[in-house]
Amino acid sequence: MAGVARTGEGHGLVLVRQPPAAVNRWLRRGLVAVTVAPFGAWTGITLAEERARSVAPYDVGLELLAARPAPRRARPALGFFDVHGRAAITVQPPGLRSHIHWLVWEPGAGLVPTPSLTPLRLPLLLSVAGASGRVREEVVAEVLRSGTGAPVDLLVTVLGLLGLPGRDLLVRGDSDGAHDVEPSLRGVMAFDRLMAEEAAHRAEVSGR
Repeated sequence: MAGVARTGEGHGLVLVRQPPAAVNRWLRRGLVAVTVAPFGAWTGITLAEERARSVAPYDVGLELLAARPAPRRARPALGFFDVHGRAAITVQPPGLRSHIHWLVWEPGAGLVPTPSLTPLRLPLLLSVAGASGRVREEVVAEVLRSGTGAPVDLLVTVLGLLGLPGRDLLVRGDSDGAHDVEPSLRGVMAFDRLMAEEAAHRAEVSGR
């Protein structure tokens, strides 16, 4: 039920450029229950449950939410995540083939390198957020260079600087007009079956 406080550690928010009714089908094809709220041109998505419905180790809800590609029609999409003691901000630009761009921040250190991930540059972040020409890149860069505060504080600050909605959804897991979307049981079972088959194949190839 929307409005029930989220349990466990970490916070996550995804903002997509489609109304809630248009993304419900995509969300039902996922592995984790989510809470969805309308914010005008944006739709906000956060976890309704900490764990996904899929079996371990593919049941960490925040990791699945952060790494899941948004549908082309729902992009551009932005993500704000407090996970494993770090803050991560993601952008999925519009286009037929759109990589997820990542920016990772750590308390006491500020921005940290992520060589295995496509880096998120500030001009892209400002452009997708609709903040180009309204927010100076240097102001956001200064906030990100600082290692002061907790990950969720950093995310809330950046949301405010960019003029983006969803603070309550990020912090409390609830917002006006929110509703929950459950993943399809059939889809979850199909995913689990596929992962089990791949694990069996790897074991066979390795001779274990």
